[in-house]
Amino acid sequence: MRFLSGKKKTKKEPEIVQSTLGDLIEAKTQKKTTSKKKSESKPQKKAASKKKTESKPRKKAASKKKPDAKPQKERKPSSKKTKPTSTKSTKAPKKQTKSKTEQKKETPATKKDTTEISLQMLPGIGPKLAERLTAAGYGSVEHLSRARPDSLSKKVDGLSSAGASSLTSAAKDLLRRTETKSQPTEEAPLDEVAASEIPESKLKLTDIPGVGTKLALSLERAGYTSVARLSRSRPDAVAAKVDGLSIASATKLVASAKELEHEEEVERIIGEPAPIIVAGKEDTTIAKKQVETPVEKPMEQPKKTKEKASKKKEKPVEVPIKKRAKKAAAPPKKKPKPIKKKSNLKVSPAIIKLAAEMKQNWAEAERTAMEPKSEGEIALAETVEVINLTAEDTTDRLVEAALDVLNETMMTGRPAFEIPSRSGDNIVWDEVRDLLLLGMRTISRPYHSLASVVDATRTARVMEIVFNLLKANLHATKREIYYSDVNLFRDQKYSDKIIEDVASMLQTTRDSVHIVASARGSAMGRVTIRDGGDVIDLTKMGTGGWAVTPFLDQLEIIESDAEFILLSEKDAAVMRLAEAKYWNRQPCIVITGKGSGDIATRAFLKMLVKELEIPAFSLVDSDPYGHYIYSVFLRGSKRLSYESPFIATPELKLLGVLSRDLDEYKIPKSVRIPMQPADVKRVKDMLKEPFVQRNKPWVEDLQLMLRIKEKAEIQAFASHSFEYLTDEYLPRKLDTGDWI
Repeated sequence: MRFLSGKKKTKKEPEIVQSTLGDLIEAKTQKKTTSKKKSESKPQKKAASKKKTESKPRKKAASKKKPDAKPQKERKPSSKKTKPTSTKSTKAPKKQTKSKTEQKKETPATKKDTTEISLQMLPGIGPKLAERLTAAGYGSVEHLSRARPDSLSKKVDGLSSAGASSLTSAAKDLLRRTETKSQPTEEAPLDEVAASEIPESKLKLTDIPGVGTKLALSLERAGYTSVARLSRSRPDAVAAKVDGLSIASATKLVASAKELEHEEEVERIIGEPAPIIVAGKEDTTIAKKQVETPVEKPMEQPKKTKEKASKKKEKPVEVPIKKRAKKAAAPPKKKPKPIKKKSNLKVSPAIIKLAAEMKQNWAEAERTAMEPKSEGEIALAETVEVINLTAEDTTDRLVEAALDVLNETMMTGRPAFEIPSRSGDNIVWDEVRDLLLLGMRTISRPYHSLASVVDATRTARVMEIVFNLLKANLHATKREIYYSDVNLFRDQKYSDKIIEDVASMLQTTRDSVHIVASARGSAMGRVTIRDGGDVIDLTKMGTGGWAVTPFLDQLEIIESDAEFILLSEKDAAVMRLAEAKYWNRQPCIVITGKGSGDIATRAFLKMLVKELEIPAFSLVDSDPYGHYIYSVFLRGSKRLSYESPFIATPELKLLGVLSRDLDEYKIPKSVRIPMQPADVKRVKDMLKEPFVQRNKPWVEDLQLMLRIKEKAEIQAFASHSFEYLTDEYLPRKLDTGDWI
């Protein structure tokens, strides 16, 4: 009787189930024929008998629930819904019986959305393949996503296992996208308003450093369709789902995704408010009106939730705001201009005329810089632009260079430092600025090469030292850098080279990197300076003078009444000038570099000329080496060509000792020195330089030196008298304007 009563109920209840489920059972009922209905009655009895003999726990559960009438009525339609299909379909409705009645009402709506998606929306599926899939029983995207690739390839003719796996993965991706799109509609109305206030994320997976188009596609196939979803995932899960991705690289991707999300949130909070959307319509009013006008009452609840979320995110937002405030405060730290006074001493008219010409040349150079560039000027501009940076800006450039190498390591696995080449063929003479500058050609210093791995390691080590110095606001000498890691550098010449490479790579001066060289120069004369907060009058420094400091960023020129600067190669000549207090006779500042000037002395000379706007004269030996020292102060050296705009002085004039002065001032033959073959070669090399060829008086003096093949030192004037230099030679040269 139980079987008969069950059969009677099944004939009435399928019609009710079909009316509720609708589209799901329509496709199955169309395939059924009258002949199959007769044959299906026998399998139903067999299936019922099999259920009784399957397992004892099921019988016990059924026997316990017999007295309850309500749950039995709920189970019968669910079990009898699947009887017309197959034995496999009978297991699925049992899961539905365990769910509540509320879930039964929601499931048909979601299933209708999935059935509406046609198979042809999947990539690679045309009308013919769609017919074969429906004939095999995979008539919807949901069925196809649940299928196994091996069984799918067996049931569908002409479909390989690889093609079947790609179809199933594509079906899963399509279902995920439809689910994410349908989720906001199922939320409460208050959540909809709150979500509408937050603008959609504009970030893409390719915005993450180290993620290309291929890796982005593999991440999307694995379910990580957005940066937000990737930032909330675990690295081990990402590495397991994405093929060819290690856990280490997955952790880096997740960390970078979190950083991007944090930056976007900061921009949302700091930037302008997004337009509020109410009932699916945008508010087109201006952002200012949104802030000023009060919000309506129904919008108060989501606003409170938004305020709570913003309060939690206030702490991480404070860091970028502080950084911006520091950068804004950096420009006012400019040194004040020195006070220019009058000395009431007699000045040569030639010096006054030279100072006026120098100022006029500067004004013309500024005008040409403001004018549109011609083709020739654009070609000359192909040089490395070096800027004197602050400690914060230098740190930012250093971190950017390190991140570039790190990203290259993640992308290619072959990191390398790109450093400007400082070889002779990459040195460019800029005719407009009259300086030797560094060209645009670079050299690569990779890690994977045995020849360059040592230099690359040294470069990374120097970058680390520079970062620590900038962070602590300390300066270090080149010798200290060498002793910081003797086993790595081996010799100071290698560490000195790497220091210059790092400075040129960052396109800044060595002083900005906080690495200095011990200065040898000294200065005295009519100028007052402030060195590290101490005011120093260089007229009261005795005969030794003030030692030029390498910390030029802490140096400030307060006032001066000097009319020119006198640069001497020899310290002995400066001692003669200091003993005679030559600056009391003529208003001048005396400097010596004690040979080829170091960077600090050259930079101090440049500072004096630029800030005081006075000419400078050099006093060197009448030999090829003296002319070379003058050229270094004038144009800059090839080794430090990237720093030429900050240490070279194109306004410097060669006062003496010239080759023609040997006969004009009657220097005895006994104190003259014959030139050696090396001296002749140096003079010939200098004559080949373009900046020498442009200066005709300089070329004539060098050619005269080659003809007479004689040279002399500054001390040769002592053959006349010890005071001949200060009493006769210098006053006469300055009054007549006899310089190059």
